[in-house]
Amino acid sequence: MLKTLKMSNSKMRVQDFKLSDAGSHPNKIPFKCALFAVDQPSDGSPSGADGKLIRISSSVCDQYLQTFVGMALNIDYTAGMADHDPRFKVAVIDKAYRSMDGYAWIDGYIYGKDFPDVVATIRYYNGLAAEYNWSEYQFGASLEMEASVQNAADMENVLDVMEFCGTGAAILFAEAAAYKTTSFAAKNNKSNKEDVEMTPEQIKAMEDGMKLLQESMTSMTASVQSVVTEVVSIKSDLTSMKAASTEAEQKTAEEQAAADLKAANDKTAALEKELADLKAGKTSPTPQEPERKTVSAANLLSKYGKVEESNSSDFSTFCASVDALNLPSGESMVLKMKAKASFGVKEGE
Repeated sequence: MLKTLKMSNSKMRVQDFKLSDAGSHPNKIPFKCALFAVDQPSDGSPSGADGKLIRISSSVCDQYLQTFVGMALNIDYTAGMADHDPRFKVAVIDKAYRSMDGYAWIDGYIYGKDFPDVVATIRYYNGLAAEYNWSEYQFGASLEMEASVQNAADMENVLDVMEFCGTGAAILFAEAAAYKTTSFAAKNNKSNKEDVEMTPEQIKAMEDGMKLLQESMTSMTASVQSVVTEVVSIKSDLTSMKAASTEAEQKTAEEQAAADLKAANDKTAALEKELADLKAGKTSPTPQEPERKTVSAANLLSKYGKVEESNSSDFSTFCASVDALNLPSGESMVLKMKAKASFGVKEGE
């Protein structure tokens, strides 16, 4: 099972470490420090170890130490440089290795141009520790990692680290570090004593700067919280607007559906009324076929100069009059057919 372990809450022995001014890049101040001792239990219990000590073997160290490369170092001004602050990263690890004397070392650089106060603080307190042997002012490094552990077979209250992944480290006072035999000493590589000494005015200025930094971080936290609150408010407003838009769309759809239903009901009512009228016989009478206009018998014969025959009052007499004209059979047949319609003679008569 992986545990998140942070080495802290114990003293450590000062090692030879230099924070150098030399370097080709203006923002890189090289550092070097021993991170932890191998093959021996830690002097204190790291956070996440349930009160037990931990031990990292040389084989496990060799296998997983490179996971620290690329990780950052942080420093916690608000807690008096005695704890971890993963969100305030000031340096990066670019090399990790195990030395012959049994220590895991890391090299890297602090962003000196971005954090001149951090560089000045480390040099000042390490200068005091070196000059007056005040080990409580010596800076060290406290590692951070996720690890898989098991109870040691040869020692009680010790957890053996079986595998780990380095996630970073913290620069803090040696008094607060986990391994007594590891350190992050930040000592100036110049031999001039003036480089590590500061006047009371400088100390006061540095303390004021640290106080201002802490106030700025507090203000920044408040600003972030304000932004979060505003984002939540905006999100709430958007949700309300979306709900209102959905309600309006739904209302419009309902109104359209109501209009369509009314039109359908009106049409149905009209059809039902028309059907009822048909059943009750109230429909309009069928228009009568227009009366045919027929030519009278007198008109048919008058054009032949037969006035007396044109006064024939029946169809048979008319036909006899036509036969007496000795007309061509076709023309005679036409006259008879017209007369038949004029006299209203039905078929077969």
